[in-house]
Amino acid sequence: MAEDAKVAREATLAQLLNQTFDHHNQISSTPKIQRVPLFWRQKTSFYEYCIPKMISFGPIHHRNENLKQQGQHLKSQWASLYIEEYSKEVGPCNGNKQEAVNYLYGVVGYKIVELKELFAEDVIEGYRDEELIWMLFEDGCSLLYYMDHVDVQRPEELKLKLDQLMHTWRDIELLENQLPIKLLQLLSKTQGADLDYLLINFMSMGEEKRSGRTTITITYTPTRNHILDFVRSFYLQTEIGQNIPNQNGGNQMPPPPPPHSSLVWQTYKNIRDLKKSGIRVKANKSDPWKWHNITFTSRWFSGELTLPLWVYDDVTPYFFRNLIAYEMCPDFRNSFECCCFFSFLDSLVDDAEDVKELRSAGVIQNLLQSDQELAKFLNDIGHDLPTKMFNQIYTSNAVSFSKNYIQVRHQIEEHYSSGWRTFLAETRSTYFSSPWSLLAFLGALAALILAALQTWYTIHPPKK
Repeated sequence: MAEDAKVAREATLAQLLNQTFDHHNQISSTPKIQRVPLFWRQKTSFYEYCIPKMISFGPIHHRNENLKQQGQHLKSQWASLYIEEYSKEVGPCNGNKQEAVNYLYGVVGYKIVELKELFAEDVIEGYRDEELIWMLFEDGCSLLYYMDHVDVQRPEELKLKLDQLMHTWRDIELLENQLPIKLLQLLSKTQGADLDYLLINFMSMGEEKRSGRTTITITYTPTRNHILDFVRSFYLQTEIGQNIPNQNGGNQMPPPPPPHSSLVWQTYKNIRDLKKSGIRVKANKSDPWKWHNITFTSRWFSGELTLPLWVYDDVTPYFFRNLIAYEMCPDFRNSFECCCFFSFLDSLVDDAEDVKELRSAGVIQNLLQSDQELAKFLNDIGHDLPTKMFNQIYTSNAVSFSKNYIQVRHQIEEHYSSGWRTFLAETRSTYFSSPWSLLAFLGALAALILAALQTWYTIHPPKK
């Protein structure tokens, strides 16, 4: 008995010594299509925003009966319409739908081994190749049709009502509803040459096509692992780790102070604290939708914090949470760019009054709920972010993008903790908050000067 236990123990130890990382778990800039990380799936209040409500794409929710009842017939219709367009617009088909459908289905079948490598193993487990081929063929064709014909002004283009259009558009951005760009390239009418146009048209909900633009010029290098990845790159559009301008107008970011130094400790709590010390918030007019566009300028009597714009609507809670889940995928090499931005917002907002200040400054447009609910949303998503620590006390090269935000926070803290600046700001706010109080002060000062002069000349009359 003891001998058997010894043999079993030695076998277990030998197995442990021979453990290696599986090649599927290697970190890269091209992550696989996968589920939301387990950490977030276990948090119901988070994961409910990662599940499609009306339509599914790809294998993760393909067998969900509720989604089949709502969305399957839509996908079939869109796929059929796409194949009809493909047969007319792609030369070799000459309007023959049967030839087009055979070709497109055959392309997916021919590349199925490569396409399977783009999905996590547990995602396609239990699917036969034939089932996967059909699913990817139909879903890919229907998604391409949707991207080309989405139009918030004319939802009937997709045989939808406006509410259905909004639900499907939101579902398509979810992490667990993604299709690999390689699949869309294989099925597109131009072998992928028109994908940037279709992706931008999808993001703008048809604005590109509605405006008559048939081509676009992208001034940055987007990533295109899937739709969510492309949309994420639109809001970042900056080299990872790029330095932000400092308060002296340069762009050289000095090394951060050592951990736990006096500069690191954040003594301000929210936007209202900054306002009391003379720091005002304004919207960044240069590339206003780019989340890295955060700067701080310190002056003698005031400071100015410029922030990018963003809109809070019914899609935002889904979009932000899926960006967080995407950046936390174990095989995705990134610098937590979106998580850093959300952490920074959380550091500025405590309650509705802070949201009101941002809204008044034109930084936030709250299209839905109360300011208090928006504040709660920012605090909720900021609670468990991996960048929370690295935006507060420590810095890490593994989270290089957060250094930009840390530097701005250090600049704010340096200004805020300056006693004389705070005194001047409070004095101005208390006694000179309106032009009339300033005029009254100047009038009183002039009266005092005149009285002093009169007293002087009374005591020391000019010699005759």
